Amino acid sequence: MKKRLVIVLASLIGLFTVGYLLMLFMFYYEPTPDKSDVEAMVNERDLQEFGEVEGSYLLTPRNYGYYNDHSIYIVEQYLDKGKEYGDQYVVIERGSELTEEDEPAIEKIQAREVFQSDHRYDLQVISKHRMTVYKNGDKVEEDWLFKITCQYDGSYYLTFILPEKIEESRFNFSTEGYDQFLQF
Repeated sequence: MKKRLVIVLASLIGLFTVGYLLMLFMFYYEPTPDKSDVEAMVNERDLQEFGEVEGSYLLTPRNYGYYNDHSIYIVEQYLDKGKEYGDQYVVIERGSELTEEDEPAIEKIQAREVFQSDHRYDLQVISKHRMTVYKNGDKVEEDWLFKITCQYDGSYYLTFILPEKIEESRFNFSTEGYDQFLQF
């Protein structure tokens, strides 16, 4: 009788442990696009994986980034989910220096409410970059994004943003992106 009780208890503990580990895996697992699929889609080779990017130009804000010497390529993080996720991507080209003509756009960025409302932001506009959005292989949008850096609660962030007052028109890179693309 004691032997059966020990076996039942051990089985229940084992089942609970496996269930708990399965739930943790499901909660923390984040799919990443296959590099060869991304290279085929953007017609580039030897891309380096960058990681997660928060953005607003694709189907969902959960994006994934790759780069090479001259461009950053941003695709859907859930590229494997189907056609609507895989038929779009964004290219951000290497930056150019700011000029006096960019001063009105810089002022628009600095005047944004989100940067004015909180003294914890340490905002710097660094450069401007041509961004091109592709859907189904066709260019659907082209614009100039401004690269800004800011510090918030002790963390540094790098953001590519449009000067217009549209909160969703940006790409946010976390600390890794700040270090990696600061000179891009």
